[in-house]
Amino acid sequence: MSTINWPDDSVFEPFDIFEETYKTVDSHEIKAAVLTPKNLAKGLHPVIVNIHGGFFATAHSLFAPFFPPWVLKLSLDHGAIIVSPDYRLLPSANGIADQLEDLEDFWAWSRDALPSILQNHATGFELDYSRCLLTGGSAGGYFAAQLAISHPDDISTVAMTYPAVDLLDEMWIKGPAKGAPTVLRFPQEQIVSREKALAWVREKRKTVASKGGFEVTPFAVSLTQHVLFASEMLEYDGVKLQQEHLPLARLQAGGKLPPNVYIIHGDDDSVVYLRQSEAFVELVRSKLPETTLRFDIAKGHDHAFDMEPSYWEPYAKEAMDFVVKGWLN
Repeated sequence: MSTINWPDDSVFEPFDIFEETYKTVDSHEIKAAVLTPKNLAKGLHPVIVNIHGGFFATAHSLFAPFFPPWVLKLSLDHGAIIVSPDYRLLPSANGIADQLEDLEDFWAWSRDALPSILQNHATGFELDYSRCLLTGGSAGGYFAAQLAISHPDDISTVAMTYPAVDLLDEMWIKGPAKGAPTVLRFPQEQIVSREKALAWVREKRKTVASKGGFEVTPFAVSLTQHVLFASEMLEYDGVKLQQEHLPLARLQAGGKLPPNVYIIHGDDDSVVYLRQSEAFVELVRSKLPETTLRFDIAKGHDHAFDMEPSYWEPYAKEAMDFVVKGWLN
């Protein structure tokens, strides 16, 4: 089991940052953050698009605890500009479909509108989309997989950490198996009741939200423990999961991926089980032999282990060498 010392906002000190609205839903502005390394020379720079995780229900584009330190280091080491979007958080009116709609709108905005917007904030800086790295962990890994399948020719490399690529996994449909640890190994006494979790869902669904923090976690854990996450969050209001919502089904049906794919997953993950990445990797190897794939299994590590430098370090060099080679060369 991994114990994490979560990053704080100091990780952003080496960057100049601005946020820009890319869409509005019910008068709620949904933003994307742009992070440019300080003292970066003007000119054309590679791009990192980072999709945040957070149980589909919390965090945001600049939520430091879930912002991978290795992504920030790649930006600083290679002079890359990071673009990190918010999206509607669950629960929402149409579940996962709302989030996928937002991120497709973000993708179009990032290509069509952002280059000129960047000039208003950082004159002389340009985004080199021919060198685009897409990253995401957990729920963000799911969204990275979806974007990668939708836009394989727009991305040089996709790098995913413990990605929730199977929304039909038994964890979401049936909850943890008998004898398995609680979700995220959450202390049993801190998991809110089924009734309180449902009340929270009903209240939160009344408004649009795109930023959250750790206060949401006990409710997301409770919904999963009580076998409500799929029905109340992912599929709400008659929106049932279809092929377009399922990366594995899309690959099975002939979907493509960017030329380079990196995945790392802990074998002791207590919410997104390793079997999700294993199923994804098996499909890539059988259906997409032309894709260059690296799959690392982090022995003995739980969810979000890469946020802790000492846990990440044994994998860092070979992992980043692979990612950088596919992204920049």
